[in-house]
Amino acid sequence: MAPDPEKTPESRGFGTGYAIVGAGFQFAFAIVLFLGGGHLVDRWLHTRPVFTLIGLLLGLGAGFYAFMRRVVAESGGARARRGGDAP
Repeated sequence: MAPDPEKTPESRGFGTGYAIVGAGFQFAFAIVLFLGGGHLVDRWLHTRPVFTLIGLLLGLGAGFYAFMRRVVAESGGARARRGGDAP
């Protein structure tokens, strides 16, 4: 009988890797979204680059927060699957 692909270390590693890559895309998307929103507000109010910079900072903050939550959740899940708190 063939080993279960969900139980091999390689398959678990790929799953965690893809989740972290997804977190990176989420980080980039948050920056682009808030930066674009700030740019649109600047064009609407004719106040260049005030809201673009505010949008950039908000995007960086929100993206980093979401990225760290996802990475910590994934690493915590991997630690639980290994069966302990050892790194």
